[in-house]
Amino acid sequence: MDYRLIAFDMDGTLLSSRKEVLPSSRASIAELADAGVSVAICSGRAPIMVEAYGAELARVRYAICACGAILYDLAERRVMSRRPIDAGLVRRVAEVCRRYDVTLDAFAGGGFYYSACLLERAADYGMRDYVPMFDRLGTPADDVWAPLVAGEPTEKVDVFFADPADRDRARAELADLPLVTAYSERSSLEFSPLGVDKGVGLGELAGLLGVPMGATVAVGDADNDLPMLRAAGLAVAMGNANERARALADVVVADNDHDGCAEAARLALAGSVR
Repeated sequence: MDYRLIAFDMDGTLLSSRKEVLPSSRASIAELADAGVSVAICSGRAPIMVEAYGAELARVRYAICACGAILYDLAERRVMSRRPIDAGLVRRVAEVCRRYDVTLDAFAGGGFYYSACLLERAADYGMRDYVPMFDRLGTPADDVWAPLVAGEPTEKVDVFFADPADRDRARAELADLPLVTAYSERSSLEFSPLGVDKGVGLGELAGLLGVPMGATVAVGDADNDLPMLRAAGLAVAMGNANERARALADVVVADNDHDGCAEAARLALAGSVR
């Protein structure tokens, strides 16, 4: 197969455990681009979070953000498409999740805002590694729920629970809602519009580029990567991926600290799993 588009997840995949793009990954992205393979980011992050890695991702044109709800042009710095969550559904999520010890962030187009308490209690919610990014790029709010309940459009809501068991309870309570839910970080629960996930986002970008899905490669590690792993022509799981991602993968490469993305790039360039 002649692979023409490769999509990398960020956290746990393209980013190392230190939240850095490895030199081998940067070199591989350049090699892919030089070979005519389109390289994209497919992440749960907001566009502004992807743009923060501008130097390392200079050869990457497109970003599929908010788990497929936002398609973003990194070169032109513009939102190409966005699919917000129905306001009534957001209100129901707020009603349930407010009963637990949580913090959250919400995506709005290219940026995001977050609960101000996250910076003080990041360790409680398993989000300590993200504090510098939130502090530098996001907009803090004393009550993020307030604009959401009032109907401000949002493409994705990430709720971080102090107790992972509460996350399971909240997900069960909200299971009847027409929303896509996914676990990502240790205690986070992501909410996205129904019919929108990383696989849908990958399909949208592939269609715009005229690339058949069989000629796409997806590289990921977590539950929110499962739809794009299912959709891609070649599914690649990182060595640090969870069991569900590994089970879907055509191949498992090294982990995110040991050149796994460079290994995935070589597979794409070779055109087949060897």
